[in-house]
Amino acid sequence: MGTAGSDGNAGAAEEEKITIRLLIDEQNVPYYQEIVREMEIMFPEYHIISEPWEQMQAEKRVKTAFASGAETIDVVKWFPNQMGTFISSGMALDLTPYMDEEWSSIWSEHALEIGTYGGKLYSVPNTTVYPMIEVNEDIFRQAGVEVKEGWNWQEFEDACQKIQERTGAFPFGIRDTRVCWMMRNAMLQVWPSESQTELFCEGEISFRNKRLVGALDKVNELFVRNYAYPGGAAAFSQTNEQIKDAFANGEIAMMFNVNSNGMQSLRDMEAAGWENIRIVNYPTMYQAGRNYILGGCDGYFIPSNTAHPDAAVKVLKYLTSKRVFQKQAEYGDVIPTKAELSGETTEEFSKDSARVYSREVMNLSSQMYDYINNDLASGYYKNKENALKKLEQLRAGE
Repeated sequence: MGTAGSDGNAGAAEEEKITIRLLIDEQNVPYYQEIVREMEIMFPEYHIISEPWEQMQAEKRVKTAFASGAETIDVVKWFPNQMGTFISSGMALDLTPYMDEEWSSIWSEHALEIGTYGGKLYSVPNTTVYPMIEVNEDIFRQAGVEVKEGWNWQEFEDACQKIQERTGAFPFGIRDTRVCWMMRNAMLQVWPSESQTELFCEGEISFRNKRLVGALDKVNELFVRNYAYPGGAAAFSQTNEQIKDAFANGEIAMMFNVNSNGMQSLRDMEAAGWENIRIVNYPTMYQAGRNYILGGCDGYFIPSNTAHPDAAVKVLKYLTSKRVFQKQAEYGDVIPTKAELSGETTEEFSKDSARVYSREVMNLSSQMYDYINNDLASGYYKNKENALKKLEQLRAGE
């Protein structure tokens, strides 16, 4: 006879809890699920709701929730150097008042600067990320191609051609959300001076600049020649699992990846029976010492319409604690922290950190960001002139 009353009390207790909604769970990264489970135990006063995070949908999800007002998302996984779209629309909470001495002491020097805009901190980092390539040395030996620590662009093209001609494998594979990396890197590497790099990132140089168009043409030619798995327009729409499976099956010789996923990827390849996998640098078009690569940090921010900012900050402090950073280090992440961490992270996955140039032209506007990230590579492949016209319109703010 006491059952109904007990259930009612349990329901009432649940209703009294503060609901904290997280958009952080990148589902192919296993530690996020573990972190969420721990938070449910550590914060019994909160009702934790965790949603799966996908880069292509995260911005839309946050903005839709913000506009509706029916629900709030309290902590979001995003990139500190790409916060402009949220800051310009007033959607990011200023974290400066919450950044006490204890919290600020955990990050390495200058780490918090990447999420600081106009003197205010809007986003905190949790990993340092940049692109790299995993190489199947067995396929390279079959093709008679030397695996180099880093290729210039001509050397990379030559390697792709020989692999295509001499083996049954595609030269490389790259997932849909990373296809833009090639053109983004080219945009950073082709300028003859530091001042021109800066001017381009500020939108002061036309996308029809001959030097830039030549670089974009070189990237596009890789896809025209069907070097990218599985060939043709389908090379722009491959999922992470499709690329990983093809690499594990020996169908592609090189897999474009991000350094924060490198350790787990090597483990997966070893489990698939491949022992000769090597990490090498991204191919470069650099001129006169400007050997930049795109990159920055993964991190978190709190939307400004959160109903419980203090609780959201409490959760965010846990997400950036030594305990969580340790889990990430064991996975292979490169953490921008002063805390002493043990793990398998090696120089192999952090050696290019100094090459990262975090400013990019795509951050001029949310429209420019969306187009370069999601549509430029395939759009250029389909119709170069239309792609350049679109870029110029966006640069002009149209």
